[in-house]
Amino acid sequence: MPVDNNDNSNAKIVLQNLKQVYYIKNPGEKQLEEFVALESFSLSIPDGAFVAIVGPSGCGKSTLLDIIAGLTKSKGGSITIDGCEVSGPNLDRGFIMQGYALFPWRTVLRNVEYGLEVKRIPKKERAVIARKYIDLVGLNGFENRYPNELSGGMRQRVAIARALAYDPKVLLMDEPFAAVDAQTRETLQDELLKIWDKTRKTVIFITHSIEEAVLLADVVVVMTPRPGSIKDIVTIDLPRPRFNADARASADYSVIVQRVWELLHDMELSNRQPVQSKGAKSIADEITPSTVL
Repeated sequence: MPVDNNDNSNAKIVLQNLKQVYYIKNPGEKQLEEFVALESFSLSIPDGAFVAIVGPSGCGKSTLLDIIAGLTKSKGGSITIDGCEVSGPNLDRGFIMQGYALFPWRTVLRNVEYGLEVKRIPKKERAVIARKYIDLVGLNGFENRYPNELSGGMRQRVAIARALAYDPKVLLMDEPFAAVDAQTRETLQDELLKIWDKTRKTVIFITHSIEEAVLLADVVVVMTPRPGSIKDIVTIDLPRPRFNADARASADYSVIVQRVWELLHDMELSNRQPVQSKGAKSIADEITPSTVL
């Protein structure tokens, strides 16, 4: 599928003119009301990019992630990953939600092994791989604990380990740290930065926190109010590797946070202009060399 921008040779994910519509029945009315959640959403994401998406509540961020995950089918447009059209859920995408979604009857080890079981990896090999990722997220020694014996932050680490263990091409994260306290959230952010430095997975990260988006990502995609489209793409020109303390002390960090804040609080809807028109905006154009060192 041709994409209307300068260079998509390194595109991992191409979202082309996505549209999502829901039909709602209001009390006392016979006709269904059309609710447009996404409109003309086009984006090209290169391999290994860390993309954060922010926008007003109800702008379609989670809807977009559900479509990419294959959990929901869009009413228009298309999605390709490595040139193959997305038609449903697949193990090429790992999905991490804020609700953990762990199996309470399984230990940490058995939870992390789940995707490997689905892929029919032999039992001994599953255990080796699972332990590797349990160690990566800092839970060595907790392999035989059950989810109810873990803190919220530890459960989220298990969810991250489980998603990484079966080696998906793309990691989708829907506000994964929203349910934990501020201190744990900062710890998990630093852990995620370390994991991304090691694995260089393509990540799409949904968040309501501007500071979190700027800290983690190569670029921040700012969405318009409903129907959701792209208002702007902000390059995060901060060196990697990054850490909470160093990044937040940087003057450049504060400038970028302010820029995203201004975009989100510009409510003159008549003046909003989506970045794309006919084709996909390539994030590769927005990532400078210093952001991917």
